[in-house]
Parts: sequence; structure tokens; C-alpha cells
Amino acid sequence: MVMASIFVQIASYQDFELPKTVIDAVAKSSGNHVICFGVHNCVVENHQIFIPMVPNFRMQESQAPENIGVGLGRSIANSLYNGQDYYLQVDGHTRFYQNWDEELIRNILEMQAQGIKKPLISAYPSSYSYNNQLQEHCDWDRSVTSISFAEKPEQFEQTLIPSQLAVPSEGGIKQTSISAGFIFTLGEFAYLGFNEKIMFWGEEILIAARAYTNGFDLMIPNKQYIYHLYYDHSSVFQKNLRRHVWKDYPDQYHAKDLESKAEVYDILSTARIGKDALGNQRTLDEYGQYAGLDFKNKAVIIKGE
Repeated sequence: MVMASIFVQIASYQDFELPKTVIDAVAKSSGNHVICFGVHNCVVENHQIFIPMVPNFRMQESQAPENIGVGLGRSIANSLYNGQDYYLQVDGHTRFYQNWDEELIRNILEMQAQGIKKPLISAYPSSYSYNNQLQEHCDWDRSVTSISFAEKPEQFEQTLIPSQLAVPSEGGIKQTSISAGFIFTLGEFAYLGFNEKIMFWGEEILIAARAYTNGFDLMIPNKQYIYHLYYDHSSVFQKNLRRHVWKDYPDQYHAKDLESKAEVYDILSTARIGKDALGNQRTLDEYGQYAGLDFKNKAVIIKGE
């Protein structure tokens, strides 16, 4: 396999896992490709989070509540893209399977050999965690999942933001939406940009619809390569010191969340095409038929019904 370059885009909010994520991405890579980072590091106080010295690392830092929200964070990180061959989007609390870069590129090349010109690989990551002794644990589950919209159809009816649940893959390779914590695709994905109005909810369906209408095919990886530190809502003390912007800045979050949901609804209810909205290589209706979402009638299409 010819040496290629991979742009790793990370939007991070007050995340003490960020340096470990960067170090792990490099350590677990094959060494056969150039790993480049574009990071937006949003912090509550400056100089709290150690930034490791690794090659090809570019970062912009903001002090909250400036530039909060995934749309702004990803847009800033994405602006650091510099023509790399491939594009990986992960969160700041991520671990990697050994040789992840080699295997994910191989996934893309195999799909292209099948006639899929612009594969976009995405799935909800498996998990890693910390035990009560603060030791990191990962069982390295390699199983992959697809995304189901079936759980809360009333949510889609009200907001055009479907409920997304990871369910066991039935053996197909087509994915219905994206997981914001794991996207791997061609470098040209960077030119789509990110809608800076998006706070959090609705990010995934909007990215999926924008990618599909811009000619990307949503696909499931052949195995799991990405491991995510999920927030433990049952625990008062987060062993990883993760924080959430909606708890730290509730007023700013609420205002931007209302604007964000309105933006998603406007784009998906009007099939708006243009900057920060949909592409013109496919229609929103075509994406809906592919994914099982009826945007006009605000209904989730359940297979077999």
C-alpha cells in the first residue's frame, strides 16, 4: 500500500483525555502513513490540558464559552485541513486498534474496487473505560453495528432529528447515518465544511444528509477500529474528568441549542441546498429512501411494514 496522509479532526471541550487520544492515534498507527492532526481545543481555563509534542500537529484553542458547540468546534478543526488523502473524525476521548490507519485505508480501497467511488465509513465506536483504581480498560470488541431509527419515531415527527441507536449489523455494508465519533473517508470530505450553528443534537443526521447529497456513500467498516469513552450517567464522579458544556454553561447552551435545532429543521424540512446545507449530487428524498426516513411526512419507515 502506497504511503498516504490522514487528517485527524478532533473538536474537544475541556477534555483531559485529549492528549492520550493524540498519543494513542500515533502509537497504534502502522507507521506506513502520515498522521496529521487538526484540533480545536476549547478549555474552561488556559493551560489546564497538556498538549503532546507529536509530528504534524495543528491546533487552535478557545476559552469557553467562546466557540462552544460541535458545529463551531469541528469547523475550526476542519479549517486546519491541508490536502491530506484521507479524513478521520473522532472525539477527544478515543482509543485506536493497532494498525487502524492501514486497515481503514484498505477498507476504502476495497469499497472503491467494488465501484463505490466515495465511501464514508462510520459506526458507533465500541467502548473503553476506567475501573475504580483509575486503570484504563478496553476489551477490544471488534464487532460492528448499524444505526437504527426505530426506537423513538415521535422524536423524528416533532424535530426531524431521528433517534439513533447502535444495533448489531446484519451483514450488510450500507450504513443509514453517521456516528460523529467515528467517520473515515476521503480527504475531500473537508470541503463540505461544518454548519457552525449546530450545538449538539441533530449533528449526526445533518452530516449524514449533507454527505449523501454530496455523493458520499455511507458504509459500515468491516471491523471495529475506534473505541470511545462514553459518559457514565449513573456515576456522580466521572473517573476520566469529562465535562459537558450544557452543565458548565447552561444559559449559553440552551440559547444555541434552540438555534441549532431550528437550523436542522429548516434544512431538512425545506431540502435546502447550499453552503452549510445539502448538496446537489443527490436529493434529500433519495437519502430518505436509502435510509428509511420520510422527511416530507416526518415518518420513520420501518422495514417490513
